[in-house]
Amino acid sequence: MNTANINEFISFILSHTQKLNSEKTYDKSEDSFFDNPLLVEMIQQIDYGILIVNNSNYLLFMNKAAMAALNLHKEDLHTKDMSLLFQHKNITSIKKIDDCNYHFTYSNNKTSTYDVTLNTLSNNNYLMITLKNITHVNNLQQELEVSKLKYNILVNNTPDILIRINKKGDITYFNCGLTKEIDIDPHKLINHNIFEVFPIDTAKQLKTTLVKVLHTKNPSSFKTNILINKKNYYFIIRIYPDINNHVMCLARDISEKISIKNKLEYLNVYDPLTGLFNRAYFENKLEYYNDPAFLPMGLVICDLNSLKLVNDTLGHSFGDTIIKESANIIQSPLSSYEEACRIGGDEFAIFFPNCSKSLLEKYKTTLLEGLERYNLSNPKLPLSFSIGYSLRETIDTDMETIFIAADNNMYHEKLLQGIKNRNNIVQGLIKSLSSKEYKNEDTKQFLLDNVVKLAKAVNYPEHNLDHLKLFVNFHDLGQVSIPNKILYKTEPLTTEELNIIKRHSEVGYKISLSIPNLFHIADLILKHHEWWNGEGYPLNIKGNNIPLECRIFSIVESYTAMITNNPYKDTISREAAVDELKRCAGKQFDPFIVDKFIEIIKEELDS
Repeated sequence: MNTANINEFISFILSHTQKLNSEKTYDKSEDSFFDNPLLVEMIQQIDYGILIVNNSNYLLFMNKAAMAALNLHKEDLHTKDMSLLFQHKNITSIKKIDDCNYHFTYSNNKTSTYDVTLNTLSNNNYLMITLKNITHVNNLQQELEVSKLKYNILVNNTPDILIRINKKGDITYFNCGLTKEIDIDPHKLINHNIFEVFPIDTAKQLKTTLVKVLHTKNPSSFKTNILINKKNYYFIIRIYPDINNHVMCLARDISEKISIKNKLEYLNVYDPLTGLFNRAYFENKLEYYNDPAFLPMGLVICDLNSLKLVNDTLGHSFGDTIIKESANIIQSPLSSYEEACRIGGDEFAIFFPNCSKSLLEKYKTTLLEGLERYNLSNPKLPLSFSIGYSLRETIDTDMETIFIAADNNMYHEKLLQGIKNRNNIVQGLIKSLSSKEYKNEDTKQFLLDNVVKLAKAVNYPEHNLDHLKLFVNFHDLGQVSIPNKILYKTEPLTTEELNIIKRHSEVGYKISLSIPNLFHIADLILKHHEWWNGEGYPLNIKGNNIPLECRIFSIVESYTAMITNNPYKDTISREAAVDELKRCAGKQFDPFIVDKFIEIIKEELDS
């Protein structure tokens, strides 16, 4: 808004009076110009201000609306000089909006906006100044602009897509609102018919509902799905009657809600890990299959052996993998009317309607063959099932009883096969450990020989040496849980990777507890990374609280690692390794046993 002070405004008026006919001189008879009462009354009734002046700036006439516009009082009425009418005491400022419009601020702080027009009368002898109050128009325009702004904010932030459609089905307005990811150009839709824009089924439904709403004047809604940019979207479309034979459609994207609903419906029936039917489905079907139409009705129960051992040693992620592999083996031989369910962490049930005992036996044989093929391809961690089945042949027995019988048969087989199955898993873990071992046979023999020498030097009981040797051979059993990319990493390990490596002592402990021949060295496997000063892991025990076997082993194992090739660090000389042992004595190692071992090394070096 340009600012024009009162003097500038007066100069603007004077510039026009100066253009009037200069030959026309003031005649006092001009004062009676408006002596006609009817004419004066008529002009006084006009709702905008009128002032008429001559070329001498002499005010000939001013109506009431002009007085109000200039905020004049009775004492100002004697003023005939037009320029004196714009008094600062009445009007404090005038701001120019554009060439015609001015904003008046009065002494009482009220404001008004006037459309100021200047016209000459009577052959350019007089100037008529018209002051048309357009304040209410401006206010309406401002209110309209605010309303438009609010409307735009509303439609641009609504979760709905807004579509205005006429009775012919032509789109006259489109706004995506907050649904920007749909990325539709409104210009490609406006003035197009719904049958050009939407899939035929949606367009037909839209047109039918549109006609109904226009006829009944009542809103209506329907759900539809539309493929947009190769993605399927679900919408609920609400249609409301609008003016001029139009309707307004509010289309809300409910794709996420539908997706969640579908997932919940899926989870009500299926096991998310394996894709098999879940426990709830199994229990419903158990009742369903009581129908005599399904006789003879077979049920097979499979239990995945040693899952807990795998979870405890290799982690639940690996455990999940073998559960999925087991589900594939169970599912693959089944026909479309035979149903497999996962009914527990490691337990599966399979329904066989209208079957026979020979069919159930054949399925069991097929499962065992599938396991054998899998184990040939995955010898490091073989799978095994305990399988039991039962057959309902008459209506005298219900499916709950058949379930109990099949489950009991499975557990009977589990007891018979238990030790064998666990040994298979353990042997697989040991094979997996062998594949991770970086020490060659000479290095392992060097380690073992020196542990025995040091044990004898500190008077370790002779009759326990076999116990000690077994510990040396299986101390790193828990390394099966360490991914190769971490185990053989040459760069510095992250904190997370270090924590994974430190966990291997506990994993080895759990595995050894499961193996009768290693049960008695489980405690040594757990504690072989403890330090003399208590800064080791996993228990942070120190001093003589660390088993003697672990204190002996940790010194020899560290010395062996320093002087032989390994993926962690470069080889150093025996002399440098001895210096390192001395530096760590009293911190990592038992200082008394370090001294004994250094004596052994020096004897070897001297010889």
